[in-house]
This record gives sequence, C-alpha cells and structure tokens, in this order.
Amino acid sequence: MDTVTPPPIDPSQIPDQPVKWPKILGIIALVLGILGFLQSAASPLSLYFVDTQMELLIQQGADTDKVADYMGQMKSISTVSAIAMGVVSLVLLTGGILLLKRNPKAPIFLQVWGVLKILAGGYFSFRSMALTRVQMDLMMEMNGGGSEAEMMQKVTDYAVFGGMIFGLLWLAALPVFFLIWFGREPVKQEIAKW
Repeated sequence: MDTVTPPPIDPSQIPDQPVKWPKILGIIALVLGILGFLQSAASPLSLYFVDTQMELLIQQGADTDKVADYMGQMKSISTVSAIAMGVVSLVLLTGGILLLKRNPKAPIFLQVWGVLKILAGGYFSFRSMALTRVQMDLMMEMNGGGSEAEMMQKVTDYAVFGGMIFGLLWLAALPVFFLIWFGREPVKQEIAKW
C-alpha cells in the first residue's frame, strides 16, 4: 500500500480563523447586562426590608421625623438608581448582542456603557454611603450616644469608606477593561473587517 503525501497547501488559500474574543466578551456583556437589569428591577423590593427595619427603630425609640426623612431619601435614591442602572444595563445588553453578531457598532455601545457605569455607579455609591451614615447616626442616637457610640461611629465610618473604595474599584474593572480593549489598534482593525 503506497502512501501518498498530499501536495503542500498554499498559505494564501487557508481561510482566516475568526478571532474568539467577540464571542467571549459578547457572552460576558450579555450575561452581566441581564443580571444588571434583573437587579435593577428587583431593587425596589429592598425598600420593604429597610421599611421594616425603620419601623423597629421607631418602636425602640428612634426619632420619627429623622426616620421619615431617612426613608424619603432612601426611596428617592432607590427609585432613581433602579431606573438609571436599568438603562445602563440595557446599554450593556445591547452592546453584548451586537458584539455577538460582530456588528461594528458594538464597541460604541460598550464604551458608552463603560463611561455610564463608572459615572452612575460612582454617584450612587457615594449617595449610598451618605445614607448609610444617616442610618448609623439614627442607631447611635437611639443608643444614647457617649464615648462608646463615638468609637463605634468611627469604626463604622472606616468600614463604610473602605467598602466604598473596594466597591468602586470592582465597579470600574470591566468598564475600564472595555474602554482600553476597544481603543487598541489590533481590535480596531478586526472590527473594521466586520
């Protein structure tokens, strides 16, 4: 049995293999967009738990006017945050779908999402920190203040501040990645072929 060696293949005749990053990044954007939208939709449910907690504080002697003011701020920021972050999630979802289809408009959506996510997420993180501080002040007041309450307030302030810094870094990780990724020349060249 003779074995015949196939003729050499001209490299110019081999079709280019499609790059895999659009599919990978598209799936990531799609999944995170869906989860973000679901989180925004479910966000108003958290008000029920906060409302219940505040009713307990009132029963334990917290100032009713301060609790009402806190709840007003909380409902306002929760509603605005749910709507804003829902829109931001839809931009990410759209960008993910377009990227999976290799649509050249996908990078625009994903870069716009990156900027919106950093700005909106940062703003709502600062607002949430301020509301957490108001809530902690309510609880400290209720416990009568004193040196122990001051020390607890300082520890809480550090914990909230540290959590916010870590949260901002986590929040900005993927948006910064997308902003850098789609600004790279090889990526731009690949997108130009779509």
